[in-house]
Amino acid sequence: MRRTLIVFGVSTLLMGAGAASASAASTRAEYIAQVDPICQSFEGPVDGAWAAYVRNDKRWARASKYGASKAIVRTAKRTARSLAGWAQTLTRLIDQVAPVPPPAEDALTVSTWLDLRRQANANEMSAASALKRGNAPKYFRLLRPADAEADASERAISGFGFQACGRVTRSR
Repeated sequence: MRRTLIVFGVSTLLMGAGAASASAASTRAEYIAQVDPICQSFEGPVDGAWAAYVRNDKRWARASKYGASKAIVRTAKRTARSLAGWAQTLTRLIDQVAPVPPPAEDALTVSTWLDLRRQANANEMSAASALKRGNAPKYFRLLRPADAEADASERAISGFGFQACGRVTRSR
């Protein structure tokens, strides 16, 4: 009986703590104040992952033009891993931003932004997977909608007032 009461009490406290951390913002400014620090904490990892992808993509392009087939395959796989790493980093960011409830009047805008970014990340992961398997045409075919969705997500929050989130989740 005592153990049951202790477990109940601890679980009640934990639920209360979780509810307090994800309190709904009543204004856009409050929402931005809650979410921008999350995005800011991801600026370094996202920028580093993007730089690695660009660097590896250039190596792959150079190897495709001048290299041997082994170098092309090796650099393509490296490019795929770095694209997947970038998409995973953005997915972790979105997973931390999503639980923060926006004000009711901005719920549709925020939902659209997050959904489009998720779709872009999914297509980037699929493109990386295709490239790892050596299917470059599918890689390029999947990147087109990923770029379009990333651009649309950026348009969804342009003028919203984000500082860090506007930089971190933008199309590259």
